[in-house]
Amino acid sequence: MRVRLRVKLLFWLLLGACSVILAEVVSFSSPFPFFDAWGLGVVLPLYSLHVLVLAWIVFRPKRVTLSALFLAGALLGLYEAYITKVLWQPTWGDSTWTAGGMYVVQSAILLLFWHPLMAFMLPLFAAEGLFTSSGETLASLPLGLRRRLGGRKTPVTVIIFAIFCGLYQAVGSPSPGVSLLSGLAAGLVFGGLSLVWRRVTRGQAYPLRAMLPSRREALVLGALLLAVYLWQGITLRPEALPRSLGPHLTVWALYLLFGLLLALNLRRAPALPQAEKGETPPSDSEPAAAGSQHFISRKLAILFWVVFPLASAAATLLKPAAAVVALLTWGIGLALGALLLLRSLLAPGRA
Repeated sequence: MRVRLRVKLLFWLLLGACSVILAEVVSFSSPFPFFDAWGLGVVLPLYSLHVLVLAWIVFRPKRVTLSALFLAGALLGLYEAYITKVLWQPTWGDSTWTAGGMYVVQSAILLLFWHPLMAFMLPLFAAEGLFTSSGETLASLPLGLRRRLGGRKTPVTVIIFAIFCGLYQAVGSPSPGVSLLSGLAAGLVFGGLSLVWRRVTRGQAYPLRAMLPSRREALVLGALLLAVYLWQGITLRPEALPRSLGPHLTVWALYLLFGLLLALNLRRAPALPQAEKGETPPSDSEPAAAGSQHFISRKLAILFWVVFPLASAAATLLKPAAAVVALLTWGIGLALGALLLLRSLLAPGRA
């Protein structure tokens, strides 16, 4: 039984909202993306189309791996070149260290940490855990992390993550009131979409693969994404576009590197059990019965939306401490990103 298009469209909106919230609201780059023209006209389409097209590529008839998710997220982050031009002319940070026409620190943070984790991997994890009957993203994680996210320590993990998001947002927030308003506004939109989702699906839950675009839908979304690149690439900060060839060659090389590594990892990924047995692929599976369990409960989602804005508001009064946390996070994130990149190169397709 295939999923109705209106159900898929609603899930796509929820997935895009997750990506925008974690990548843009948490970083305070776009604190109210669902309430202004910039957020609705630029940020939401940009993230939604990227996540949907890249997720369609990753969730082919092979088992999803952590390396493939990371590499797809890095490809998403490369929009910071031709669309925002941040890789060539940053709008944040004081570093002036450049290589190949790109700012090294900002580029490394965006490509190896922030976008792979906050714009792609975690949104997919959250959307699958809250709104589908499958757990493929959870299964791609290391065993120790799976146990922490799937056991009694899960609420503690959610609280720690919500506090981290609050501390990170506080670095850019001007006041406790703005932090509260930003978090509550995003939570209100997410909660409203979640209620609509429950009403539309009536308790039925499909696997994530069934909710992702079909081949024809992915082609349409890919064409829209290309149009976004052309439109926003021309209209956003055109003065920051490099006039010499060198910086463009560097970005093209990164596209080639991450793209080839992703293709290699997808090719060598383990086959799905259904594909091995010649059974019906997951995208055609029946919906789960009403009341089926998700690996992220609504209570955990509510817990996040309570802790996140409160932590952000409190942390605005302790900005130096919040800034230290952000710097430490960058260091840890870059180290983990480098390890995942090395793993994808040395052991492609490893589950």
